[in-house]
Amino acid sequence: MLTSLNNGATSKHQTLQNKMEKKGKIEKAATKFIPVLVFIALIWLAGSTIYIFKLQQDINNLKQINGSPQNTPQKLTGAAKKNKTEDDTERAAHLTGKATAQHSDRLMWDIRMGNAFMQGFTYRNGTLIINKTGKYYIYSKIHFRGENCPLMPLHQTILKHDNTYQLDQTLMRVQEINFCSGHGLWRKTTFQAGIFHLKRGVQLFVQVSDPTMVSLDELMTFFGIYKI
Repeated sequence: MLTSLNNGATSKHQTLQNKMEKKGKIEKAATKFIPVLVFIALIWLAGSTIYIFKLQQDINNLKQINGSPQNTPQKLTGAAKKNKTEDDTERAAHLTGKATAQHSDRLMWDIRMGNAFMQGFTYRNGTLIINKTGKYYIYSKIHFRGENCPLMPLHQTILKHDNTYQLDQTLMRVQEINFCSGHGLWRKTTFQAGIFHLKRGVQLFVQVSDPTMVSLDELMTFFGIYKI
């Protein structure tokens, strides 16, 4: 019986010793892996630091680009205005009726009073001078009136004079017949408009059948143009 107890004690001791040896091996193995894990952690930390630093640099560069003078709203607005001036997109004129000498059939125009204005053109002796080659919309409204019915037809004609050919060329013409009958006051309004390609230096003017029959009311008689 004593032998059995000794054998049991020996067996338990052996088992305990085996467990301790196994635990020691595990701890020894874990001790070997700790430096590896620390090295991996350091590499990951270094990579994260580099990534964050690079990201911060990108953000700073983006702020500098967005905040640079050439990208500010004021600079962009100024550039747009500069291009607009270079393209001459604001060339326009609206001329209104003015007294004309009886011996001339070319109408004179007011370029400043009331609704009249002129920008990007030159005016001289009843003519508008084109300062830039391009396409233009031209219009004219002439209001005729009188006390007696004239025998001749009414007409308003827009012409251009080209210095290259030294010729007057008709661009548009409106003619009215049978616009009145008998005696007494009469009125007749004529209007015409069109788009034309005009060269620099071309002169535009309006001729009528009788300037004395033309109303000088700025709301009734006018001549205009703008670049398109």
